[in-house]
Amino acid sequence: MTRLINLLSWLPGHSGFCSYVQRVMPQLEGLRLQLGIDGEGQLVPASQWTPCPPPLAPRRSMRFLQRYSLVQHGLDLPALLHRRGLAADQLEGIYSPFFDALLVWPEVPQLITCHDLTPLVASNSRKAWMRYRFWQPRHCRTATRLIAISRYVADQLVEFGVEADRIEVIPNGITIQRPRVQSPVSENLLVLARHDVNKNLPVLFRGIDQLQRRWPQWRGVLRIVGRGGRQSMLVHRMQRQLPRPEQVQLIDALTQEQLLEHLRSSLAVLSASTEEGFDYPILEAKAEGMPTLISDIPVHREFHQGSSLFFPLDDDGGALADHVIACLQDRQLWTQLSQAGYALAQRLSLDAQVASIDEQFRQLCSAS
Repeated sequence: MTRLINLLSWLPGHSGFCSYVQRVMPQLEGLRLQLGIDGEGQLVPASQWTPCPPPLAPRRSMRFLQRYSLVQHGLDLPALLHRRGLAADQLEGIYSPFFDALLVWPEVPQLITCHDLTPLVASNSRKAWMRYRFWQPRHCRTATRLIAISRYVADQLVEFGVEADRIEVIPNGITIQRPRVQSPVSENLLVLARHDVNKNLPVLFRGIDQLQRRWPQWRGVLRIVGRGGRQSMLVHRMQRQLPRPEQVQLIDALTQEQLLEHLRSSLAVLSASTEEGFDYPILEAKAEGMPTLISDIPVHREFHQGSSLFFPLDDDGGALADHVIACLQDRQLWTQLSQAGYALAQRLSLDAQVASIDEQFRQLCSAS
């Protein structure tokens, strides 16, 4: 019997989904189903698989399906299995790190992962909303069990119509790679966010506006790292309206080395999101010992109560500015946040996450 891992929704480029695959997949056994460089489906043994996402398919029709996470509908999956000398009744189970079941094999036990339901509650594109509204119920019905990366997402799935006893909460994990930063080396602030509606960047600009007016001696820079989106025009306009617009830098992308350098040399990392399934960049910041100033939303409270400072979603900028000034003035507070965040990152280990996924997959397969 064969275990299959569905990676057909894996796209090129940096994203939360891509990094999830690169973290989790190397430690899981199973035949990988993904697109090859020729835009055709391929089955890759675990021993030969590398965590490099496939490029965009050369055929325009397949690129279209990639963008809409519909690749499986452009492939003859039974024929692909047959060429490998396999049939559906030889599949022990299917695991997907994405919110995608393989609809061609509803009789095979399947475990899929829901990272968030943001497209339904804070949509950044009509295509994403349509996919979640019309396609995802079918994927939920096909899946035997679902992994939610937070209790908040699990509760959303129940509201979406998924039975609670089919859902397992397995939080994201991380591996500590370096000692904690012991003290701030600059007054810089860092944000890792696209210019999308749910990232709520206007709140950050209001906070910087207040900070510049109330604390004119601030000599730091706010770096917003993330590609453009539906709010890019608003972001640029709000930057121009600041008392000192040069203290905000908009950066499309950084290498991992550059990002780590900016992260560890910042005063704090910020997130103003209105909707997240987990908000992994905040955990990444805590794994380096960075204090985090974050919006008061349920998933942030679920994980970061006691190790972050919170500000309201509709903040006029005052609460965020207060938090930044407190971190500038109070070294003891900065150290407490750094230590508490680092301890949280140690508890939310990648090894524990992978072991839990593997156990769920093993139970799924043994019950088939």
